Amino acid sequence: MKTNFLGIDGATVLSRESQSKIKGQAGVDLSLCGCSCSGSVTGPAYCSFYIACPQVYNC
Repeated sequence: MKTNFLGIDGATVLSRESQSKIKGQAGVDLSLCGCSCSGSVTGPAYCSFYIACPQVYNC
């Protein structure tokens, strides 16, 4: 399987040391998520995967 990756232009094999130095996340900003007065999730599409709104939400 390793040889399949080497056939891709610009791809390199990372050592274990360089892999352990990689930090980051998917870039999900949950501050964009919220609830509407009707109780539905508002914001980008990924919000419904991370938060849930009560069925009855008072504004």
